[in-house]
Amino acid sequence: MRRTLAALGAALTATALLMTASCSSGHPSGPAGRVVAKKQKQECRTVTTGTGKNKRSRRDCRWTYTLTTRTKQGQSHRFEVPSSVYDACRHGSSYPSCTRR
Repeated sequence: MRRTLAALGAALTATALLMTASCSSGHPSGPAGRVVAKKQKQECRTVTTGTGKNKRSRRDCRWTYTLTTRTKQGQSHRFEVPSSVYDACRHGSSYPSCTRR
């Protein structure tokens, strides 16, 4: 019983590490600076599956989140971020330290 639980715990830990690595690698982090703008946008497309009488179409939508930061030198940079970073970083906050609350 203990071996089974130990194996299950190791498997869950490995899965959590892999998911964390894959989620964080989806968006490269942007340059450090002050958040000057935030934008969220929903992008939709129509997906058609099947043929003949079984042909079906549906809308496939996803949200994209972007932040714009300004460095001390005055350069602006716009980049895509995950929703958790978008929610954590308020207008005027310092990026990337706003992600570590």
